[in-house]
Amino acid sequence: MKKLFEKIRTWFWFTFKNPVVRKGESGGFKWEFRSFWLEISTISGNFKARFMADQHPFAYLLSGEDDSNIIGYCQLVYTVSHMLTTEQRFADDIGKALSTYQKRLDKEAAGQVKDDETEEKIALDQEKQIQEHIELPKKQRRKVERDINGRFKKAVKEAEKK
Repeated sequence: MKKLFEKIRTWFWFTFKNPVVRKGESGGFKWEFRSFWLEISTISGNFKARFMADQHPFAYLLSGEDDSNIIGYCQLVYTVSHMLTTEQRFADDIGKALSTYQKRLDKEAAGQVKDDETEEKIALDQEKQIQEHIELPKKQRRKVERDINGRFKKAVKEAEKK
């Protein structure tokens, strides 16, 4: 019974709660933007692609004022999808481009990991300093806090003068 209810709910959401937002046709292509996806097809019916609602390509293409980007995107997706299986050199070039792109992403991620490591070290040092401050005897802790408050007040006065 639970599966049946889930099927009915899914059907309801993707049928009634998924209205057409924008429709178009140009040359041999038709496109239909719904709330949850973009569907591109050829008039002949030999090609159909569906892209879920996301920033790219759905929102980017939907936000365009004219249909030129949509037409170009349809032509590009159609051409690439058919040439991947018919033209070996084209498929190899796409593979090389994807490999190069992945290497570039890996290099950027490696740079971010180094930055993250230094941020973690700084955060760990700050936590150690806080723990040392907490573990100080009460008299010394008050003395340190007075010193910190005094320096803070001086910095605020100097900032107000400027």
